[in-house]
Amino acid sequence: MSMYKPNHHLKGFSKQHAGELTILVGDPARVTLFTELLTNPQTIVNNREFVGVSGLFSGKPVSIMSTGIGSGSTEIAVIELIACGAKRLVRVGGCGAWQDHVHPGDIIMNNAMARTSGMLNSYVPDSYPAAACPILFNTIYQTLISQGRTVHSGIGLTTEGFYQSQGRDLNLFGQQEAQQQLEYWKMRRILNAEMETAVIYLLASLYGIPAANCLVAHVTRKDNAWVADLDYQTLHKAAAKAVIESIINSIE
Repeated sequence: MSMYKPNHHLKGFSKQHAGELTILVGDPARVTLFTELLTNPQTIVNNREFVGVSGLFSGKPVSIMSTGIGSGSTEIAVIELIACGAKRLVRVGGCGAWQDHVHPGDIIMNNAMARTSGMLNSYVPDSYPAAACPILFNTIYQTLISQGRTVHSGIGLTTEGFYQSQGRDLNLFGQQEAQQQLEYWKMRRILNAEMETAVIYLLASLYGIPAANCLVAHVTRKDNAWVADLDYQTLHKAAAKAVIESIINSIE
């Protein structure tokens, strides 16, 4: 038996709040945005970067939890959510598109993630895959396609950092060296980069919990074109609604 509370950081969260699906977001403010999709929502967690809400969608319980940015806080959220009885995990967030055929505002779904070395090495070696649940992935993917959304699927990259490891240099080693990082992964057909999905996929696999993602391409690295903030929020909310609908409607 563990000596740790399952909700040490997700204070107040328990199995009754997890529901059939837990949506994971990085930004706590996005929890508020997605809560508009639920009926009878209740804020359960409000501790540091972790904000959690539980409510109903089509009469079935759904939860939304923020993870903060990056691998460390995402590990905490995922481990404690699973310990508290989470059944399915889907990250709905943003990413940078690295392949030239992707446009700002497109949807990216990753069937698997490459990753830079870091925290996950305490669980498994780098050779252990970080992969989505194919059933959960396909359920979401088919719904998005049926809605006429532009969806790109493939392998993404989860990095430990935002700057150098994603090919960005702020007056340190020079942009040429940083650009080599970007080009290295582009040549290996990495579709996009972000900072959380590999943590979710790998830990979910170890615990036997289905996981997937649904990401909005908020910037294209070929031309550094960004989605406007207002449009970005609208796109995220639409993506979250599609994810929740697809999964809740698939549950008998």
